[in-house]
Parts: sequence; C-alpha cells; structure tokens
Amino acid sequence: MKGIDGDMQDMTAPDDQPLASLPPRERILNTASDLFYRFSIHTVGIDRIIADSGVAKMTFYKHFPSKARLIAEYLQRQTAVWLQMLATATKHPGLSPVARVQAIFDALDVSFRRPPFRGCPFVRGMAEFGPDADTPEIKATIAVYFQSLHDLVADLIVPLDLIDPDKATLQILSLIQGAIVMAQAMPGGDIAAANRHAAGILLETAPAR
Repeated sequence: MKGIDGDMQDMTAPDDQPLASLPPRERILNTASDLFYRFSIHTVGIDRIIADSGVAKMTFYKHFPSKARLIAEYLQRQTAVWLQMLATATKHPGLSPVARVQAIFDALDVSFRRPPFRGCPFVRGMAEFGPDADTPEIKATIAVYFQSLHDLVADLIVPLDLIDPDKATLQILSLIQGAIVMAQAMPGGDIAAANRHAAGILLETAPAR
C-alpha cells in the first residue's frame, strides 16, 4: 500500500519541521492551521495564535493584517494539500479509469484512520461563513476548492465516455463529501471502502456512448 499511504501526507499536516525553526510567517500559518482544524476558525482568536506561535503582535499584523487574510491563506493551503493528495492517488500506473476514481477513496481512507481527523475544513468553513457573512475572500477560497475537486473528478471520468458525465461527476462528488462527513460522524468504520464500492458500481453501470 505504499502507493497510497507511503506517498501521502496527512490532509491537514502543515509541516514536519519544528515550529521554532520556521520563519515567523510560516510559524503563524502553521499554528493557525493546526488550531483552526482542531477547534474551529471562530473559536480561535488572534491572541491564541500569537501566543502559540511565539511571535510578537506587531510581527503577526505585519504578515497578516486581518484574521480574514489568515483564514483565506489557511484555506488556500488546505486546498493545495487535499487536492495534491487526491490527485497523486489517481496517478499510479496501471489503473483503469474507474480504478482511478476509486483511488480517491483509498486516499481518503488513509486520512480517516490517521488522527486527528476532524472532517472537511471547507464544509466547516461554509458553516462558519454562511451566505450572510461579509467575507468574500474566504468564500472565494472555499469555492475554488470545490470547483477544483469537481474538475479533478470530471477529468477522471472523461475516458469513460459517458452519456451524462456531468451527472456522474456530481454523484461521485456526493460520495466523496458524504464519506468525509460520515467518517467524522462515525469514526472507525469502513466508510471509504463502502463509498469506493458504490463509486465503482455507479461508473461501471452508467450508460456510455
């Protein structure tokens, strides 16, 4: 299983370097990434991030003039980590088109079983920054993740030459997000494997041209 587990970094692990060895900006971002994911964005204040990262308040505001800017960069980092993890899983040689889609669930399963898993930061972000929140930069960052995930799945489905690829893409996306939510709600189960199987049936039975 090295193709999945050995090559994958944790979905949320910002960096393996000791915090004290990093430049101030990275210390702030790494600290915020850990705290936002372990707790929540709204409950973690700037003072907590400053204290845990060991930087001066002036240094914090030099790099991040607002909490919204820090949140947006946290979510941008999460976008890069999650998409790289999923895309890498689909690129192993010898996989059929259906197996490439299923490989997404193999990668998810690794993260589900590696604590601390606390769900999807983008779904949590949408819950904290709903339609009435005046946070366009944060909302745009969340939208970029979901559009990028959509594009990843859509590209994987192209070789199947399905009659309705858009419908299949949405179905696979629903299985992916459903697996993430259920893994958070019911840890320790075989959620990823069950949804992997469902994705295979869905794609193998979808009408092709």
